[in-house]
Amino acid sequence: MSEWIREQGTVLAVAGHEARVRIERQSTCGSCSARTGCGSGVLSEVLGRKAVEVTIGHPGNLQPGDTVTLGVRDQALVSGALAMYLLPLAGLVVAPALLMWAAPGLGEGYHLLAGALGFAAGLLGVRGWLRRRAPDLAPVLLERHPASGRHRAVASGAVSRN
Repeated sequence: MSEWIREQGTVLAVAGHEARVRIERQSTCGSCSARTGCGSGVLSEVLGRKAVEVTIGHPGNLQPGDTVTLGVRDQALVSGALAMYLLPLAGLVVAPALLMWAAPGLGEGYHLLAGALGFAAGLLGVRGWLRRRAPDLAPVLLERHPASGRHRAVASGAVSRN
């Protein structure tokens, strides 16, 4: 059984069994000893902490102002990251290599074009993969922390991300 990657959010609005939740993007860069030499640390300083809003499904018990814990399965997130990095990279490398093998006498321009087309094909592959896996990557309501302060665990279904 996989674990959850958890994030806290605040319910902004509720309509039926859907809720709009605002999540403040968190960064652990402040506590990292390598933050000055890390690209992620520099980017987080430049971009700042931006909020993300998602729409989630819920069993009907959320109210605006409630704090909620949302989760995404860690396996889904890791496989998504691998697909997003590896498919375009594989296309960038494999397409020119196949062209070199199939037609060894062609010039560099053809290999560059093959690399660009392979990269584009990899991006299309990522798009298709994400469409098939969208339900696995969507955040799920794990816990509700009502504005009144009571804590309540929630079992929720699939959600959609906007």
